[in-house]
Amino acid sequence: MGLKTIVKKIIAISKEKEIVPVSHNVDLNQILKDKVAIIIGGSGGIGLAVAKSFYESGCKVIICGTNESKLIDCVSGFPDDGQVRYMVFNITKFYAIRESVIESVNIFGKVDILVNSAGVHTDKIDFFSINPEEYDRIMNINLKGPYFVCQEYGNYMIRNKIKGHILLVSSSRGSEPAWSPYGISKWALNGITKGLAQMLMPYGIVVNGIAPGSTATELIGVKEGDSIYTFENRVNRLIIPDEVANVAKLLVSSAGDMIIGETIHISGGRGTVDIR
Repeated sequence: MGLKTIVKKIIAISKEKEIVPVSHNVDLNQILKDKVAIIIGGSGGIGLAVAKSFYESGCKVIICGTNESKLIDCVSGFPDDGQVRYMVFNITKFYAIRESVIESVNIFGKVDILVNSAGVHTDKIDFFSINPEEYDRIMNINLKGPYFVCQEYGNYMIRNKIKGHILLVSSSRGSEPAWSPYGISKWALNGITKGLAQMLMPYGIVVNGIAPGSTATELIGVKEGDSIYTFENRVNRLIIPDEVANVAKLLVSSAGDMIIGETIHISGGRGTVDIR
């Protein structure tokens, strides 16, 4: 037996001693107990549904966005038990992201879960008329901001030895041919999800993405009580925010720890078996 083989066996044995039995707790009402999540873009339809789902599962939640009055309204919809707070967080102020991360950690003393649900798109544009200013606006919010937010929270989790979760909200458009800034940004976000998963996995940080199709939110002009019928997918209905939130909860909990670097589609087949 060569020296190299002996060394490998010693390393393998030492790693076996570090293995901790996995908990089989699947109580959805407590699956995020004692965790703290920050949800950027948390005042939007998907983000707010995710916040409610996390809260109902025992998680402390920080809802973030750029409109303070809207954030206050969102928090007022939760029980007044101090478990849900808000924070103004503008991810396009790139050089202030580190300070915002510190501010968020000070709210509850830690952050275990980062969800980036911030995103914008442009209506009534085509490839031949899009201008550089609009292109940059979309990319800054949908791609550059999330990139540096993940960098800062990744560094924070590594420094504090937090085996946390990062979840990036993409779109089914990220798996279809792209010419619009929105589609391009989501293609890139899917790639970043895999790259960050690879970079952060050695530190016990789990990174995944979710890719909703057209979802019944104000972002696409759907209000409470409106019809959810659509031609956007072959199921012929819009996705409900709660459907996205349930998958998000799985991916940031211990039940989803073996799902790494994936972007899960919740799209009625768009972007997977129905590509346009």
